[in-house]
Amino acid sequence: MMRKTFFSASLAAASLVAGLTACNNDKLTSVNANPNAPEKVQSSSLFTNATIGALSTIRGTSFEHGLSGLWDQHYAEIQYAEADLNQPRNATTEGLWNSFYAGPLQDYRQILTQSATQPEIAGPTLVMRAFVAQTMTDLWGDIPFSEAGQGSANFTPKYDTQAAVYDSIFASLSAAATMMSGVPAARIEIEPRYDVTDPVYGQGPDVKTGALQSAAWIRLANSLHARAAMRISMKDQAKATAELTKALSGPVLRSNADNAAVIWPGGVVSNPLCLNWQDSPACGGTRDDQRISERFVDTLKVTGDPLLAKYAEPTLSSEDPKTPCDTVAYRGFPNGHSSADVLNPCSAKGLNYGFADYSRPTLNIRLEGSPSYIMTYSELLFIEAEAAERGMYAGTPAQLYTAAITASMQQWGVDAADIAAYLAQPNVVYKGGAQGLKQIAYEKWVSLFNLETEAYAEYRRLDFPVLTPGPEAVTNTIPTRLPYPDIENSLNATNLTAAKGAQGNTDITGKVWWDVP
Repeated sequence: MMRKTFFSASLAAASLVAGLTACNNDKLTSVNANPNAPEKVQSSSLFTNATIGALSTIRGTSFEHGLSGLWDQHYAEIQYAEADLNQPRNATTEGLWNSFYAGPLQDYRQILTQSATQPEIAGPTLVMRAFVAQTMTDLWGDIPFSEAGQGSANFTPKYDTQAAVYDSIFASLSAAATMMSGVPAARIEIEPRYDVTDPVYGQGPDVKTGALQSAAWIRLANSLHARAAMRISMKDQAKATAELTKALSGPVLRSNADNAAVIWPGGVVSNPLCLNWQDSPACGGTRDDQRISERFVDTLKVTGDPLLAKYAEPTLSSEDPKTPCDTVAYRGFPNGHSSADVLNPCSAKGLNYGFADYSRPTLNIRLEGSPSYIMTYSELLFIEAEAAERGMYAGTPAQLYTAAITASMQQWGVDAADIAAYLAQPNVVYKGGAQGLKQIAYEKWVSLFNLETEAYAEYRRLDFPVLTPGPEAVTNTIPTRLPYPDIENSLNATNLTAAKGAQGNTDITGKVWWDVP
């Protein structure tokens, strides 16, 4: 069971302001202090704010149900089809870029500056900064990193190569695991308007505790280290093997109880997907423009995968007791179409279900308290299974593959009998060798639903399953990276030009450093 986290309803609006302090007329030296903009914000408040901001962006609708989610073909766009036609809006990519640099990266840098000697806060900060950095570099390739997050001290940070960013990720995660080793669950003084300091492994509503759970963060640090190692394995298997060995020699995620996620408390601090969807209760969203991809739905139907019912809602037409259109319970929307070009099957029969005849993601994915995942136990098992098959890890590939599928299905509440029946299918039983690696890649693609930046990265790394753009897409291949936002041409042109020159093709058909042919 996931550890539940609670937050004050004021968190989303708090930004960097840790709280209000009244003016003390007896202390004339404080007369020039602005109580609403303190010169130093507590590291604990910065950590909470940065982590919430990071997950709001990475697991928000732009990445989950658009961009990454479209390009790994878990989702399809039914109304605003630009990204699904491989024409992402600059405003979208620019907004995502800015949200990282003006938020989490700046906050984490400040924490590491002012709390470097506190392993109980510096350790989790290094872990989360590495997670954010990997997400960004996997999408954009070379990025400003070592000089980023300094605010007005440096408006034109240099671009670090993706190889250098990965070296920093490995170093940060190793340092985090080491510094937190032996540190007990630490009580951190927290700002009263926040309920907990730790939004990932926080221990309930007791604001006096403010505990950061060091053991849990060590497991996450090592597991993210393993993820990063496997990500570069096609580019540099020797280095990947060394880093993977280092990661797996320490404590890692042990079960679904260790899954790392923010579980949102609701209200104004709700799951960002809930805040987007108009039919999600209590969130007040205004949009209803994404559906599960036809490619994804039809693929899961072939194997009778019980996860389909956990991921996709039945169509309204199939559930209408009065005038059912047909008996198709789950129908995906095709990628790469403008909505006007797809003939709704029920409309063809004179019924007006419109886009309701295509499956939405299930409501439990987008409720106000639904978790936003950083990493899951099943992903770690798939990493170990692939590593074992490729000779990078001393494990049994078939056992790890089966355990990974089982953990993924258990995470989503699939019945044990349905799990056993699925695993017993001849086309699911592990074959080993090159075929086994394809099986791992496919099942990992299925299991990473709702972790779309990771699913998109793994699709590009493994080139499996085989995905093709829809008929109206402007490119004949799936996009393989995000373009740099136009704002960088205005504010950091010299460094951007150098980075583009070093990488070669940096449009959406170019490849990042680790993505080898």
